[in-house]
Amino acid sequence: MEMEKKPCQTLCKGLWIGGAVALTVILAKKEWREKLKEEASELKKGTTEALTFIRENREQIFDQVRDTATEVSQVIRDISEDVKKISETASHLKESSEEIIQATKDAASEVKQLKNKPHA
Repeated sequence: MEMEKKPCQTLCKGLWIGGAVALTVILAKKEWREKLKEEASELKKGTTEALTFIRENREQIFDQVRDTATEVSQVIRDISEDVKKISETASHLKESSEEIIQATKDAASEVKQLKNKPHA
């Protein structure tokens, strides 16, 4: 347990120190500070716009989600029905194939019996 903590602690310390150094370098250059400030402002503006859009269109968004969920449910039901029909068809084909094989064997047996009978 002690052995596992040591590398983790060292890694965590390294990440904190690296982050502090990176932040210091960014804050040391004025143009980088301005760029960071602009990006933070744009992020805040974008988030605010997204929240406003969601608030203003909440009902339509919920309706769309509800409609989509209904459509997905219908597609799943349709797929389930198709799988059921395919399964039934495959079962029928298997039964038909077995009947054909048996009929072929019976016919072959009858032909052999006819060959073996002396002709009168």
